[in-house]
Amino acid sequence: KGVQIFIGEESGYEVLDECTVVTSTYRDDFRTLGVLGVIGPTRMEYERVIPIVDLTAKMLSAALNSRN
Repeated sequence: KGVQIFIGEESGYEVLDECTVVTSTYRDDFRTLGVLGVIGPTRMEYERVIPIVDLTAKMLSAALNSRN
């Protein structure tokens, strides 16, 4: 739940050792449906990326819940 950040080797995938992955889950009223995220350089602008990922996941969750 919420935003998660994996920097370099923290992702567990060797191919992403030089990258950062910023993710957040989206959900309906009952369960988590998926994860969206951004993959970028380890020196990305975290102060810009984190709120964008967080807000996008929240908006997607709200849209999925409003269809009920």
